[in-house]
Amino acid sequence: MKTLRIMTLLALVAALVAASTACTFSARKGDSTGVSQRVELPDASLDSTAAERAEALRIFGQMTALAAADRGFVAAAPFQWSALATIAWPINHRFSPDPSDLNSYYQRLDLARQAEQVRQQAKALFAHRSSRPGTDILGGLLAASELFASQPPGPRTLVLSSNMWAYSPSDGLNLKKRALSRAEITRLVAKLAQTGKIAQLSGVCVYVVGAGLDPGRKIPNSIQLSMRTFWRAYFARSGAFLRSWTPTLDTEPSC
Repeated sequence: MKTLRIMTLLALVAALVAASTACTFSARKGDSTGVSQRVELPDASLDSTAAERAEALRIFGQMTALAAADRGFVAAAPFQWSALATIAWPINHRFSPDPSDLNSYYQRLDLARQAEQVRQQAKALFAHRSSRPGTDILGGLLAASELFASQPPGPRTLVLSSNMWAYSPSDGLNLKKRALSRAEITRLVAKLAQTGKIAQLSGVCVYVVGAGLDPGRKIPNSIQLSMRTFWRAYFARSGAFLRSWTPTLDTEPSC
């Protein structure tokens, strides 16, 4: 067991070095300053699947390695019904080596240990889904915007692992019911903005993973396109950069 732990930490150090190289290159490319912030919102609602939650966990492992490499901030909270009231950010970690670390090697080892602890916490957290129906994506995004607002300046990345079938009758939001016209989407987004339900995500790079998936039935293309158009309009209104909209994430989740 001890040998396995040592091998795991060495592997994490190697991954950390690789991620650090990538982060340095990205920072030079974008001339980023401040504390990097990476947040994931994995859907834990009743209709989420084990495969979707496993993909969310894989992505979060990658985000954690990147955050450890550039000594940034990483957070995650599974969301479901009433997200704004229930999200408490059980994972909320700023990577920083211990001042007693002797040199850069021990600093990387320290950061790798922290990354592994965060990953293990996520593994337990992401395994479960809600027993109640409801996917409060709007509330989850509002909670994420509040978290970003509480952090110092820096590049901000949000990964939203969800099928994106938002359901909120009080907001007139039932994206799976029928295809919406562009005029209806425009009015709906305007109404959400007027009632303070558009998250403030100015400058945040957003990656949407798993949108449109439904293990129970095949959703018509017209409804799929309508749902995608709504969310593109929503994120444009929020000030975010929608970087990716894919079944799985094959690119580095960074801004």
